Amino acid sequence: MNDRTILVIEDNGRLRRFVASNLEKEGYEVLEAESGKAAFSILRNTTPDLILLDLRLGDYDGIDILKTIRRQDDVPVIIVSSIDNQDIKLDGFNIGCDDYMTKPFYIDELLARVKRLLKRTNRQIAAPVSISEKITSGPFTIDINSRIVTKDNVDLRMRKKLFDLFIYFVRNPDIIITYDQLYSRLWESASDMSESSLYVHIRHLRAAIEDNPSKPDYIKTVKNSGYIYSPG
Repeated sequence: MNDRTILVIEDNGRLRRFVASNLEKEGYEVLEAESGKAAFSILRNTTPDLILLDLRLGDYDGIDILKTIRRQDDVPVIIVSSIDNQDIKLDGFNIGCDDYMTKPFYIDELLARVKRLLKRTNRQIAAPVSISEKITSGPFTIDINSRIVTKDNVDLRMRKKLFDLFIYFVRNPDIIITYDQLYSRLWESASDMSESSLYVHIRHLRAAIEDNPSKPDYIKTVKNSGYIYSPG
């Protein structure tokens, strides 16, 4: 049995139930939302491990739902849509979806993509483990055991992937970390690597830790090279 929760946002009841039942057979806990309103109601009280998102809902545009999710969380999102349009797909990836499947689809392929994405987001960074249970870096205090980051004694909301990314920066301060180094540390395989995926994670991390994410003080871009973390 899995302990992962998946939210299926789909207004076609028959298709939603079909997808949900197959996910349940794989051991996932499944939440179902037939509309954007229902999805937001669930998300106010629950943080799923992955979201399957249709773009054509009766009350909300799926892209707008994705934007709202990305402003608050980096939960993995797979868009599952009948829209086979390159511009829409690019919009989805630029906003922060992790994968895009076009209807009709094979359920086995969907299940495989779900499994791969959950495995990827659950991977631990292969970085040296600090003996100390807590790390202090500039205004940040990181509790390794509880995976809690505080900034000036204020807790920062940070999902596991962002926590892992931040820890890697904290353990390598004031040096340029190349794109390839981040790929090799944070992604399961070469097929998972993409510049857009890394950019999305950096953007969400900056949103979590920076006072002004558009003018970062801590994680700065080094043109054509990578990023550098300076605790100040």
